[in-house]
Amino acid sequence: MFCKNCGKQINKSAKFCKYCGVELITEIKDTFIEGKTCPFCNKTISFDCEECPYCKHLLIERIPSSDQPVHETQKSNHHVRLGFPRKIRKFFVERINYSKLLKYSVILLGIIFVVWIFSGDEPLYNSGGTKASLPAPVQQVSDDVVKFAPSTPAVSLANGTILKKNNVYLRDYGKLHIKNGTTLDAVAKLIHGGTSVLTVYIKANSNYTITDISDGVYWLAFAQGLDWDSTTQKFRRNIQYSVFDETFDFTTTEDYQYIYYPEFEITLHPVIGGTAETSSVDPEQFNAY
Repeated sequence: MFCKNCGKQINKSAKFCKYCGVELITEIKDTFIEGKTCPFCNKTISFDCEECPYCKHLLIERIPSSDQPVHETQKSNHHVRLGFPRKIRKFFVERINYSKLLKYSVILLGIIFVVWIFSGDEPLYNSGGTKASLPAPVQQVSDDVVKFAPSTPAVSLANGTILKKNNVYLRDYGKLHIKNGTTLDAVAKLIHGGTSVLTVYIKANSNYTITDISDGVYWLAFAQGLDWDSTTQKFRRNIQYSVFDETFDFTTTEDYQYIYYPEFEITLHPVIGGTAETSSVDPEQFNAY
């Protein structure tokens, strides 16, 4: 190897020329290293390349200084090439208003909570049948209600008052327990086919048991309301009519030792775990029995 300064032959591994004293490290770099390697395509390119001429990847990104004119900054930013992760980061940083996002999220959670509070299941009733929700009963108010001032005491019969009875179907030992846990008085009608068996008055928050029911399939309909009119045999206020969708099959069974008489229990008010389903019934059909 020859020194470029004095032209004399020197050792290749020498750091300084022993004749003229010139440092040889810089000379070697300038002589033998002609470029750099692109980290993306591994091609040899010039040291001063800011963008690879082969794969077009940006190798040097120049950030304008704060004292650079606005138009120069915009021009420089226009030529910056961003990779995919950088674009995503730029979108979330510049486009999203996090204060508004937090505000709308809180409002959405509040709406979901309110909907959840008011979307509870309908109350369930119990007669030993299949679990089902109770549809809203038909609400009817008699025209006679306008004749009574709000302060007029509501007329109510004694609990267990029998309004109608057919002894033909009351000759056995079946029982039907009726619980009225509502704030309204009730009139319950036990029906066999198209025949009325027993109509009984059950006061609010009171119970009654129909006894001596003969074997057969029965329906139970009931009306609820306030202010009983003995002339029309109807409530004057807050009237609603319902019927249990399931029938009550009273069948006496026996084995070699005992006789088993049928017995059912129903409630006219919501209970936890209730299983009977009721439907609204036409007032004229109810009053026909």
